Amino acid sequence: MSIRSLVTRHLYTMNHIITPKINLTDTESKICNLLKDYTIVYNNNNKTVTQQINEPLTLRITGGWVRDKLLGQGSHDLDIAINIMSGEQFAMGLNNYLLENYNKYEITPHSIHKIEKNPEKSKHLETATTKIFDTEIDFVNLRSEEYTNLSRIPTINFGTPKQDALRRDATLNALFYNVTTGHIEDLTGKGIEDLQKGLLRTPLPPRQTFLDDPLRVLRLIRFASRFDFTIVPEVLKEMGDPEINIAFDNKISKERIGNEMEKILKGPNPNIALHLIQKCNLENVVFFWHHDKTLIDINKTENTDQYKQIEKIYSDGILNSHLFNFWNQRLTFLQRNPALQELVDTDPIFKQNYILGVALLPMSQKRVIVFHKKKINNTMSLVESIIREGLKLNKLDGIIVGKCVDSITKYHELVEMFITDSTLLKRSDLGLFIRSFESNYPLAHYISMMNQYLTTTDPVLQQQIISQYDTFMNYIKDQNLLESYKIKPMIDGKKLLKLLNLKAGPWMGQLNNNIIIWQLDNPNGTEEQLLDFVKTIAPK
Repeated sequence: MSIRSLVTRHLYTMNHIITPKINLTDTESKICNLLKDYTIVYNNNNKTVTQQINEPLTLRITGGWVRDKLLGQGSHDLDIAINIMSGEQFAMGLNNYLLENYNKYEITPHSIHKIEKNPEKSKHLETATTKIFDTEIDFVNLRSEEYTNLSRIPTINFGTPKQDALRRDATLNALFYNVTTGHIEDLTGKGIEDLQKGLLRTPLPPRQTFLDDPLRVLRLIRFASRFDFTIVPEVLKEMGDPEINIAFDNKISKERIGNEMEKILKGPNPNIALHLIQKCNLENVVFFWHHDKTLIDINKTENTDQYKQIEKIYSDGILNSHLFNFWNQRLTFLQRNPALQELVDTDPIFKQNYILGVALLPMSQKRVIVFHKKKINNTMSLVESIIREGLKLNKLDGIIVGKCVDSITKYHELVEMFITDSTLLKRSDLGLFIRSFESNYPLAHYISMMNQYLTTTDPVLQQQIISQYDTFMNYIKDQNLLESYKIKPMIDGKKLLKLLNLKAGPWMGQLNNNIIIWQLDNPNGTEEQLLDFVKTIAPK
């Protein structure tokens, strides 16, 4: 069942918005009952305090937990907002209460971990974390935020429930569950309706919301792709404002872009996010290759030609146009390639790397200086740098995707050569090429195919491209080359040295490479035949 269907099922009846009710699991019920008990005891024991501030202690579960519960999904993020004290103060009091009432609840208080403020990682307020009924719970006070034009790091103050709701990135993330009453509180007045209609909007005017914290743009894009929700037009318009783009560069922690993108790429609909990034002209922010100003300046002066070409890809809209083309043709391409569709559906890492590879095709065979203290071998594939240094994703993924994208020209040359005359290709040429990708060869195959597919919109030519690549892949399978990266020398090193009556040395590596080539060209060769071959080349 789709997310939209779940929304309709849970929140919509007879074309009217209803006030939904959250069904708690057994563990959630135990947690809420404990919190209610402690709240009552605290308020009874501190009447003077609560009367002075004219407000009793009230607890609310906030954010993603409320949204996900209303969507009929499980949620493990339990954030409790407290109205009259800090999270640490509350957690300490709750722990003391559990110690005094062990016979009633039969749980031993866990240690309280205080998570300090870390604005660079979007932790603007200290949080107390503990475990209750084997569930991690964060406690934090309600807050208000005030931003300046120079930083995305706000000044934090204690706030009212409404102030806390209004500071959030989207109305559907601003819903609260009042632990005492068991009711949902929609203090923006739009949260339940937007959740029911599948809409994303900011609680406050979007322009100021995004200028205060540009990361909210990417968060809305992530939610749109995760839930297949629609960003309302007035919000989407502001997301693409050039001033917001500049604010990204000036105010946002670059690691946070990578964190959001990793969640997007591993989510259910990353292509939706890619389209929104393109539509909002954020590709220069999201897919930038490095954030070290020193390295950027070095590339300007020492890698000038490559740097100018790379800048042109961003400034002339080449990457943006490519992403738009990819979005328009992605579905027909998948429909025509059921094997690719299966890989995308079943392997999240393949899906992530395939989307990254296709998205970054305009960056093929470009290199940047990233090891500025080295005089030689100081460059890295631009694609690899974007993934590793720009997005801060897995190092190995960066290497793999970079290699696949940089090989698209060579790959297509092999396909064309094979289609023209298959006898022109030695079996070892293909085997060595496939070995260079190890188990990631299918990724290289589909990225190169997509690169050719995007060069035309003629369905006949597109089908011809797919047919040629399919024929090439089938030949590789027929030749048992798909797992050529697993081939090892038929005669191991020790045995070979004994047979040749030689001592080990650096020459063995080169000899082993020649042995692999021979085995690829002689798939039915025997050990004796291999040894005869080795004897002819070993002296050289």
